[in-house]
Formats: sequence, structure tokens, C-alpha cells
Amino acid sequence: MTATATTSPAPSHEAGPTGPAPSRRLRRLSRAAGVLYLAIFVIYPLAVAVRSTLVVPGDAATTAANIAADETLFRWGLAGESAVVLIEVLLAGVLYALLRPVSRAGSLAAALARVAEAVVMAAGPIAAGVVTLVLVGGGGYLAAFEPDQRDALVMVFQEANDGMVLVWGFFFGLSLVLTGWLVHRSGFLPRLPGVLLALAGAAYLLQSFGTFVAPGAADLWDAVVLVAAIPGELVFALWLLVRGVDADRWAAAADRARDARV
Repeated sequence: MTATATTSPAPSHEAGPTGPAPSRRLRRLSRAAGVLYLAIFVIYPLAVAVRSTLVVPGDAATTAANIAADETLFRWGLAGESAVVLIEVLLAGVLYALLRPVSRAGSLAAALARVAEAVVMAAGPIAAGVVTLVLVGGGGYLAAFEPDQRDALVMVFQEANDGMVLVWGFFFGLSLVLTGWLVHRSGFLPRLPGVLLALAGAAYLLQSFGTFVAPGAADLWDAVVLVAAIPGELVFALWLLVRGVDADRWAAAADRARDARV
């Protein structure tokens, strides 16, 4: 006599009724996203402030001397920027997991844009900082350059850093616009943060394009970012940290997404 065993499919965390486990998972993801976002809010301005205290625009000799005299501080700023790159990659993955039920293609595009931002940040500002440290380190092979030439190269890389910020701003702005669109239509997050995020993304895109086209108005573009971008990102980060997503509506959206793929 043989017994037949029946097995039921394992419950999906992306679809179906919400239970304690999926709800806890969503809370963890939401809080992780909020913490990562707030970490960027704290670390990146500090890293930029470190750089600004050492770099004197238009004065190559003083800039090189400042960095050489306080190399440890410069390294801390570089470490802060490197940490932001890693956080951005992690945040891209977490937001993709949260927003995937809204649109798999849209959430993937938003995540890829944020990762591209991190790659440009690593290849631009961070690489420029590493080369700057080599130049001020005064290795023996640098004797081929006169001191004023080395100072000029230091300034070149620091000014190039300002341009690279605008380049990663393109990808960051696109990521925010897409994320704002996903949040707005999600149903499990409030619409207002979605609108604010989309406005923030538009502000970053305007800053990058505007500074390239009309560099004389750079202060205006910076003001646009301060007014439009920071509040939207901060509201979104705090909402994720404090309230998170509506688990029932997230599960319903995941069900619809699953049925649409069948």
C-alpha cells in the first residue's frame, strides 16, 4: 500500500494575502530604504563640506598646499563620497524590491539610473580625489613636473570634479523622476511624495542641463535644487522610515502584476 503525499506551493512574498512574514519583510525594506536615504543626507553634505574647506577656487597653489597639509581630512571626505556610492547601489536594490509591483520595467530603469549615478560618481569625483592625493604626495617620479605644474594639475582635477557632479546629476535626476512616477501610481504609498520626487528629479536635470548650457546662471540652478529637490527627497525618506508601505495594497499590486504576466 502506497501513500500519496500532496504538497501545496510555497507562499509567495510578492503576491497573495499579506501575513505577518510578508508584512515584516515590507517593514524591513521600507525602513532600510529610509535609513539609507537619510544616511546619504548626512554623509554626502559632510563630504562636500570637507572638500570645500580645502579647495580654493582659482588658487591652485593654496588648494594643493591645503590638501597636502591636511591630507587626513581630505581622505575622510573621499571616504564619505565612497560610502555614498555604496549606499546608492544598496538603495537602488531596496527601492526596486519595493516598487517592482507597480512596474517591473519602470522600477528596473529607476534602479539602473541610480546605479549609473553611483558609477559616474566613483569614476569622476572619487577618481579625481585619488589622483589629487597622488599629486600632493610628491612621489619621486613627480620630480619631472615643476611644483607649479603639479599644483595646476591638482586644480584641474578639482575643477573637473565640479563638472562630473553635473554628469551624475543627469542619472540621479532620471532616477528620481522614475521613482516619483512609480510612487505616485503605486497605491501603497501616498501620491504627494511621488509628485515631490518627480519635481526633485526635474530640478536635478535642470541644474545639470542648465549649468552646461548657461554656466553663468549656476547659482540659480543650485537654488532650484535646494528649493525643489531636498524637501521631496526628505519627505520620501521620512515616510519610508516612519510609515512605510501599505502592506495590503502592496500585496494587491503584486497580485495584479503577477496576473498580468500569466
